Amino acid sequence: MRPELIQYLQQQIRTTDERLKRFSHGTDGKRHPRRFMFVKLKQYIESFLDKTSSNKMVIVPGFRGVGKTTLMAQVCAEYKNRVDSVLFLSVENSKDLFDAGISELMSAYENILGENLESVKSPTLIFLDEIQSDPKWAIALKSLFEKTSNVFFCCTGSSAVILQTTTNLARRAVFERMPPMCFTEYEMIKNVIYPTPGLKEKIRQAVYFSKDAKMAYENLLKLQSLVNQYWSKINRADIKKYLSYGTLPFSFMMPNETAVYDSISLLLEKIIKLDLPTLGNFDANTLGAVKRILFAIAENDTTSLGTLEEKFRISRLTIANIFEALEKAELLIKIPAYGSNMTVAKKANKYLFMAPAIRMSFFYFTGQENTYLTRQGKLLEDSIGSHLYREFILRGQGAIRYDSAQGGADFILQISNNKQLIIEVGMGNKDKKQIINSMKKINSDYNLIFSNTGLKLDQELKVVFIPLDYFFLM
Repeated sequence: MRPELIQYLQQQIRTTDERLKRFSHGTDGKRHPRRFMFVKLKQYIESFLDKTSSNKMVIVPGFRGVGKTTLMAQVCAEYKNRVDSVLFLSVENSKDLFDAGISELMSAYENILGENLESVKSPTLIFLDEIQSDPKWAIALKSLFEKTSNVFFCCTGSSAVILQTTTNLARRAVFERMPPMCFTEYEMIKNVIYPTPGLKEKIRQAVYFSKDAKMAYENLLKLQSLVNQYWSKINRADIKKYLSYGTLPFSFMMPNETAVYDSISLLLEKIIKLDLPTLGNFDANTLGAVKRILFAIAENDTTSLGTLEEKFRISRLTIANIFEALEKAELLIKIPAYGSNMTVAKKANKYLFMAPAIRMSFFYFTGQENTYLTRQGKLLEDSIGSHLYREFILRGQGAIRYDSAQGGADFILQISNNKQLIIEVGMGNKDKKQIINSMKKINSDYNLIFSNTGLKLDQELKVVFIPLDYFFLM
């Protein structure tokens, strides 16, 4: 065992309090706000401590900037004085400094404890940040899971760790993906306005799981007073702030918009430099073009590979590989065209940003942020695309397509192979044209229009007009 690695861990243990405060508090000493995931992780640890659950490993994937390190520091701080042994480590730092992976770090920790982890009698909590920095993380964690009974592991990693997980580990660890913030989480953190208990799920059930348009409308109508009560506490100017940068929690700590978008730019550079090389075989020139390709998508989310090939002088195969890597990193959401495999192959995919703040950052740096009113529809589409991805694709309950025909609808949502909904979105008072166009070739159960309108039903066209007040609460 390398003595310098033991000394490093001793230093990390000795400075745990300072490190936790650095990650969980701002420079002004104020505690960073806690996300919904904080409560969920506490529940897992409490169940481990009181032995009501066999879960002893939780992995939190998500792209950089969604607050994973802050979350872990907050949870670790909560339990540091409640259990005998707590360890908080950045795998990324130890890999950079000592080329030491998880297995070697745990061996060094055993040297400090004076016993093997499998022999530990009292509950021990180990927090490992950025596990993807160790190429052998999955094997190491599987081994640790199997040989320990009184140790709980809480780990964070890039979104791609899901793809690199072995089947054996997937059966043992619990995965809790950390997405960008939803609007109610933003309001809870920014203004201490808590969501109405149970309302999100009631809206979700009414919107997506009603028998038909009439039932969806009636179920939503029953929730109208609860929705109105929530919005009576909200400053509606927050919608613009939320769509522009509020999906990323670090925006709360920034003094102004320029600082937010500078941070997003640095974030993208880190994802491109550190994460993309683990997701594909890209040379330096290719990686250097990724930001420009993202800007092209921010401008026109259905740009064809052929157009991008011509513009950037990079082969369409390489560009397709870049998009695949950005999808795996969960920076982009791919929305294929609706239709047969032959039709889909000929049509450009639509790419939306997982966080609308990323699209807005490109507009800001090109001096186009003043066109928010003309761009807000695209930011809303990102927000709704991210919502559908989180609610259906991640749960394995559906697929999202778009109608590539001129004047076609924004989304076709297929739910568990037994329901199909045509969805159109807009910030203004949206009409039914796109829905009508798509209905000519797509057989839907009923149709949804999310927009700034009143709750209405067009029974003949099976269309429910749903105010954005409802959407932002899901």
